[in-house]
Amino acid sequence: MRLRRSNRNHLTRDHVRRHLAELAEQPQSYDPPKRLRRGVRVDTQDQHGWTIHAIAPTDIEPQGTVVYLHGGGWIDEAAQQHWWLVQQIAAEAGTTVLMPVYPLVHTGGAAEFVVPIVAELSANTEGPLVLMGDSAGGTIALSTSLLLKERGRPADLTLLISPALDMRMENPEIDEVQPRDPWLVKKGQLMLTEMWIGEHGDDPILNPFLGDVRGVGRLVIFSGTRDLLNPDTRLFVARSSEAGAEVEYHEQPGHIHVYPLLPTPEGKRARRAIVDAVRETVTTL
Repeated sequence: MRLRRSNRNHLTRDHVRRHLAELAEQPQSYDPPKRLRRGVRVDTQDQHGWTIHAIAPTDIEPQGTVVYLHGGGWIDEAAQQHWWLVQQIAAEAGTTVLMPVYPLVHTGGAAEFVVPIVAELSANTEGPLVLMGDSAGGTIALSTSLLLKERGRPADLTLLISPALDMRMENPEIDEVQPRDPWLVKKGQLMLTEMWIGEHGDDPILNPFLGDVRGVGRLVIFSGTRDLLNPDTRLFVARSSEAGAEVEYHEQPGHIHVYPLLPTPEGKRARRAIVDAVRETVTTL
């Protein structure tokens, strides 16, 4: 990660601004990959003015729905690793995965606009509902879960991969982790979180670290210890457990941000656990 300079786009606020300017000139594609995994199909539709990709198995009748919110700092479209994961979930858990192309912050996307639409999309699904996301997408997934609980229609499972939980990033342990994180940089991340949350940093739904997780349904969370977001995740897990929430926490020592998406043995085991958790939810409820 250091050799590839994976943190170059958010080393500072100026680096973020330059990356945003590049994205404005050359927008990223959000089309599905041309080659799909055997046994899955992708149907693309339009809802609420958004493009929604529906990934489903072709050899069995899918059960339940996963709404997957991809990461990327609220500025990048879904990456190849996201597509690999959602295809694996659809094929091996036997479910439909909806992956919305939600508006990014430099195209008008912000928490107060995006989360209610994801909640409406999720509430209109049939069968057991899984809300899932990684990194910035984990923020959206948990915010949506909190909003659905408030509306009386909680998700059956909320599964978070290296989520960004507290938009304020005030935890002093973040600075202790920073030298060990080869990917995320607090200075740039703060600018991105500010763009996403706007004036709603104290909102217990849009800033989900502050939310009341009692009644949201089962939570499954993955985090690596060399991740800038790990300290807030640990605090959130501890507080949620004390509040009586059903939390299953997978922490991988020495691993980095979104490690379940990476081609490592630990990533492979995490993906297996993810598929198992989704399958259990959509087939037993």
